[in-house]
Formats: sequence, structure tokens, C-alpha cells
Amino acid sequence: MIVDAGAHRGEFSAILKKELGCRCVLIEANPDLAGALEDSGFDLVISAALAARDGRANLQLRDNLESSSIASQEAAALGTVEVETVSLETILKRAGSDCIDLLKLDVEGAEFELIENTPADCWRKVRQITVEFHDFEPEWSGDNLFQKARSTLVDLGFVPAVMSFRTHGDVLFLNRTNYPLGRLQSFYFKHGARIFARAFLNC
Repeated sequence: MIVDAGAHRGEFSAILKKELGCRCVLIEANPDLAGALEDSGFDLVISAALAARDGRANLQLRDNLESSSIASQEAAALGTVEVETVSLETILKRAGSDCIDLLKLDVEGAEFELIENTPADCWRKVRQITVEFHDFEPEWSGDNLFQKARSTLVDLGFVPAVMSFRTHGDVLFLNRTNYPLGRLQSFYFKHGARIFARAFLNC
């Protein structure tokens, strides 16, 4: 099962569903975008923001719909709207599943609090995580937020690989329980991904 948090228009899940035929659960906080996804043929669409706890939050609406955020403290260009927040545990219950094969996080700065405060036993149900960390944005560039989030997941048994250059905009985490890697394999996974990508881009 794929869980696509910050699904936007469903582009990420659409590719995986077409290529792999996998079950896709999409989570989108913007009510307008979530409504459009309802008729897109995905297995489950949840109109909410993924967070560490169930509840409510104010979604800051931006001109760029992809950048709307429950974590931002900056003035919203288009105002705010109150949305539901749902935890990973709630997502699993609604989907009727006991594990997530791939969790995609593109939640506009909310990833830091989510990673830090989601219970460990819930993270152990996730096999892979791909995260767009937003520490390239001034609002989240301080306090070593990426380093803290990475350390939290590493302590839970995940192996990280930064796939992007210059930023942490594309980081993959593999759960060692599901993907047991030796020391040399872990080294190549952590450090080789960008080398191979750079070589490919330079071809």
C-alpha cells in the first residue's frame, strides 16, 4: 500500500498505480484539491492533513496550491481554512491495513513535527519513506530540523539516502527490518545514490 501525504493532484500516485498496480491512499489537506481527487480512480482519498495527532488545524492557503501548509506561521496569501488532521495510525485503520509499503511525505514543513512526535510503533509499520524536507525554506532552515528528523528515524532503524543535490528535498529512508542491509550495503545506499544520479545526469 502506498500512502501519498500531500498528494496535490495525485501525480505521484498516478504513476505508481499505472506502473505497479499498487493500492494508493491519498491524503490532501486542501479541500478543493481533495475534492478533485475523489473522481480520479484512487483507492482511498482522505481530505485532511497528515499530522502526529488527530484533531483540527488551520491550513495556510497560498497562490501556489502545493505550498499550502498547516505548519507555516507566515501570513497566508489566500487566508486560512480549518481542516482535519489525521495520524498515521488513523490512516492505517481507515485503509484497513497493518503496514505501509511506501509513505510519501510532501507536507510543507509539517514533516518535522510529524516525524518527531509520531509513536515509534507506528513508524515500525512503514517499510519505506520518501520525504521532501523543507529546510531549504527560510521558515524551517534553523534549529537543525533536518538533522533531528533524520536522527529520529535512524534511531528507529531506518537507513537514509539523500537523493537530491544541495538540499534535502528528496530523501529516502529504508526500514532495516524489511530491507536488512550489511555495513557495506548501507554505505553504498547512503552515499552512492547521489553519485550514481550525478553520473547519470552527466551522461
